[in-house]
Amino acid sequence: MSAPTSGGSQPQAPKPESPKPLQSPRFDVARLRFISIIGATTALLLSAVTYVWAFAKGVDFVRLLFVEGLSSDPALVKLFESIDSILIATVLLIVGFGLWELFVHDLDLPQSLTTTSFGQLKRQTAGTLFLVLVVRFLEVSITRPQPDELIAQSISTALVGGLLIVFSTWPRTP
Repeated sequence: MSAPTSGGSQPQAPKPESPKPLQSPRFDVARLRFISIIGATTALLLSAVTYVWAFAKGVDFVRLLFVEGLSSDPALVKLFESIDSILIATVLLIVGFGLWELFVHDLDLPQSLTTTSFGQLKRQTAGTLFLVLVVRFLEVSITRPQPDELIAQSISTALVGGLLIVFSTWPRTP
């Protein structure tokens, strides 16, 4: 028999820990979405560089205006090239922000830059690329190309522009 202890309760032996089930290291596939950070960051950096490039073309446009005068066709071509670069930089910006919002985290952006679906990103990109095509066509037409070159440029611009419109508005099947 054991002698009673003062305090009335006996110390209890620690219970042995139940064995934990073996947990295999689990690969969380959902985390792969963060690889899109590479694409989003690349698009945003290229956008910044392209905006600087557009600024340089704008400066060249102003220089040509002073050198060749207000009726200068090369200056007008340089102006359209600058606009074209701005539009391309905008496409890159939309893609960069859109990828970030779709795959990484929502950003506090103006409504015009907010992307809630891949379809919306597709429509925004296609619409801006359509504008790039139109500006490119204007650049070519200003240089007074041969009639067959102008017809070929017109047809190709219309076909690619039409495909962009169809691509951006094509309903997604479930």
